[in-house]
Parts: sequence; C-alpha cells; structure tokens
Amino acid sequence: MVAILGAEIPGNKIVNHLKNKKIDAIVITPSLHDINFKKKIEKHDIIHFIGSPTVTFHGLLTLFRFKLWKKKIVVTWRGSDILIAKTKNFYRFSSKFFQSLIDVNNALAPHMIEELEKIGVKTKLQPNPTFKLFKIRGLPNEKRFAVYLPDKMGYQWEFFQGSIIKKIVKDFPNIEFIITANSGKNFSEKNVKCFNWVKDMEEVYSNVLGVIRLPKHDGLSNTILEATSMGRTVIASSVNFSFCKIATNYEEVKNHIKEIIKNPVLNVDGSEYVHKNYDIEKITSELIAIYDEQGKK
Repeated sequence: MVAILGAEIPGNKIVNHLKNKKIDAIVITPSLHDINFKKKIEKHDIIHFIGSPTVTFHGLLTLFRFKLWKKKIVVTWRGSDILIAKTKNFYRFSSKFFQSLIDVNNALAPHMIEELEKIGVKTKLQPNPTFKLFKIRGLPNEKRFAVYLPDKMGYQWEFFQGSIIKKIVKDFPNIEFIITANSGKNFSEKNVKCFNWVKDMEEVYSNVLGVIRLPKHDGLSNTILEATSMGRTVIASSVNFSFCKIATNYEEVKNHIKEIIKNPVLNVDGSEYVHKNYDIEKITSELIAIYDEQGKK
C-alpha cells in the first residue's frame, strides 16, 4: 500500500510501526536508471516522501515520474527543506508551483505550518512515528553534555553550526561532550567522545545533564523529543517549544551551559508535555488515517 521514500533509518522505523498495524509498507530508494523500479512498487499506490521532493532537482524528477504512474503523494517537510525553500528562489517557486502534484503536505511542528504558508504551501500538522519516549530519570553527577552534530555529508558541519560546538568544547575543558553521528575528524580535544552510530541513545541521555542541537533551521527532531522525555534540558537553535532553551549564537549556548551546570534540574514540565502530546500509537494511527483517506480518492 505505502512506499516510504527517504533516509533508511527513519523510513524503517515508520515501516515497522505500520506493519504492527497490519499495513503493507516498504522503504524505497528510487533510481532514475532502474528500469525495473516501476514493477517493484506496482502494488504500492501511495508514496510518502520524508523530505520534500520540490527542493532538489532529482526530487522533482522523481515526483514527476510517480505522478505519471498515478501514485498518491504524501510529503513530510523537514526543517532543512523549509530553509532551502525560503532562501533559494528557484526552489521557493518549484515548491509552490508544483503543489498540484502533491496530495498531502505534512509538517512536523506548528511553526513549520506558518513558515510554509508564507511560501504558498498548505500543510497539516503530522509528526512521523520515528522516535522513542523514555521514562524520566535522575540526573548524573558528572558534568556531561550530548551533542548532535552529523558530519557524513560536507554541508552538515556548517548547517549544524559545528564552529560553535568546536569553540564550546575548547572553552569548557572540564565538561565532557558526547558527540553523536560524528566521525571525530574535526575534534582532537580530550573532553570529546565522538560516535558515528549509537545503538542505545537512552543510555547516552541518562548520563548527560543536557543536549545540544543547533541546526540553522529545525522542525521537530527525534533528539529533542527523546532527550526531553527523559527530563533532559535541550539547548536548541530554532524550535518554538517552551521546554527547550533557545540559542541563536555562541554566547547564548555558552550561557545556557553555565546555567545548567550551576543549577542542574530535571526538565519535568518538558517531559510531561512530550509524553502527553507525542503518543507513538496515536501518531501512527493518524498517519494511517491520512493514507486511508488518499486510498479512497
């Protein structure tokens, strides 16, 4: 029924939840050169893009092809997609002009709906079931922070403001920083541990006082939901939620770290908010309802 197109890890998480609800779903990686691709998705009448196809040239070509095959298109916008559409004139135009090819646009958070409306894209609020929620746990005694700073692709260091993290690491030598999704090629400091892949993020969150995530534009990340669910304070760059500490520059990040170190407290309000508003079963059922609605048209 549903083919999920996007990053493999979140795609597989969505598929697993859908299969638990007896929904036929697969993760796909389309190739414009694969002559057998159409046959592979013949019975999947709904294509769910994780990330908008209107902000890349390859995405547009893929979108055109799916519509020629009469597929229903569901798109979940990410924060990085919105940044591209806001700052690149061509993709701002394509995102608005090619809306007739898209059946449903989803946004992960309320502020994204407002931003997309200004571009000319109407969306509905719908998170993806790609996260886990953890029980609130007491804070460790150690001065330690987790940082989400991927570096697999070249643009990520700038997009996630690696220069700020680099300076923070040097200016707080007595704090240990656990940097995830990171190869470590940009860090030689003794107070840094880098991990390309972490199997158990619950263990990471349980051993830190707070989490830092600084993309130039964000939607609603698993990092924020998961860390906050455990009662950790998240220093975030652009998420309009009161349970995060917002930081738009180096000084704000530094001051938030000092505040957390001086007075470490559990983020109880944030944990309660996340557990109340982001029930994974409810979100999965809402997503299935969107698919069902498109299947009836």
